[in-house]
Amino acid sequence: MRRAAVLLLALFVLAACRKEKKLTSNLNVENKVAVRSVQLFYESPQMNLVAERRDVALPENPAGAIPVVLRELLKGSVSEAVPRLFPADTTLRAAYLLPEGTVLVDLTGPTLTEGWSTGSHQELMAVYSVVQTVTTNFSEARRVRFLLNGIPAETLGGHVALSRPVVAGPNTAR
Repeated sequence: MRRAAVLLLALFVLAACRKEKKLTSNLNVENKVAVRSVQLFYESPQMNLVAERRDVALPENPAGAIPVVLRELLKGSVSEAVPRLFPADTTLRAAYLLPEGTVLVDLTGPTLTEGWSTGSHQELMAVYSVVQTVTTNFSEARRVRFLLNGIPAETLGGHVALSRPVVAGPNTAR
């Protein structure tokens, strides 16, 4: 009997001490979502990557913001004169920020899955558009590791080796 009373008292004390934070019904408030300016990298007529500024509603946490920015990148440039870097059917399955600064980017789409027959320049531009976009906008991101349908990608189109994480180019302003 005494043991049951002590147990009940302990449970009461725990319940009284435990103060739960009430969540609001607005997830944007909870995730501190705000419109922020980001730089998305696309190929210019000079055949190099240039930044395109875009305002995007992003959560404050980089782990939640990185997928949003990458989905925005995959939409393509707002300028119709700028060519698409990825096949039109490419989608982002997920993106994860690991503690040591590696960002895992998991892509999918019929063209990538069945074999993207593109040239080496376009594949290189596509890979580095992702790398530059992520490392420029998120100081925590140091490198990008590509996955294709959840499996580490050796390449996206047969030209660029992706067996290791890719770092931003040396002349990139961060």
